[in-house]
Amino acid sequence: MNSHAYLIIANRNFNQLALLLKTLDDSRNDIYLLIDKKAGSQILHPELINARLTILPRINIYWGDYSLIQAEINLLKIATKTKHSIYHLISGLDLPIAGQDEIHNFFDSHIGENFLTYSATIPKNKLKMRIKKYNFTKHFRDYNIFLSNL
Repeated sequence: MNSHAYLIIANRNFNQLALLLKTLDDSRNDIYLLIDKKAGSQILHPELINARLTILPRINIYWGDYSLIQAEINLLKIATKTKHSIYHLISGLDLPIAGQDEIHNFFDSHIGENFLTYSATIPKNKLKMRIKKYNFTKHFRDYNIFLSNL
């Protein structure tokens, strides 16, 4: 049996996160969860029956910052201690669009293949909106110089 590892980085909306965990609750899955330290003191009490859940120590995660990569590394270090046929890196706001049988059947028929997704290039006006909202200039960019180049 090929097991799947779900590596989840979560930062808000614990009701949706609980729903996500419930949809991944399958004996063929191991779930590794890292919650942003800034998510507050809210505690998650998942009622999983089949999947194995590992909750990692929280860290502060900032969008567009190395801390997000560190969160991924932390998850991978723990998840790769156990052999899995595939590793899914998702956010706590994601939800699968297919059931676990369909997901496992798909990946069983594509053994050895990797699947990556990325967002299409977005227009400059939308990029400006994101930068103004998230302001990922925490460590290394001059915000005004960056915006003037767009």
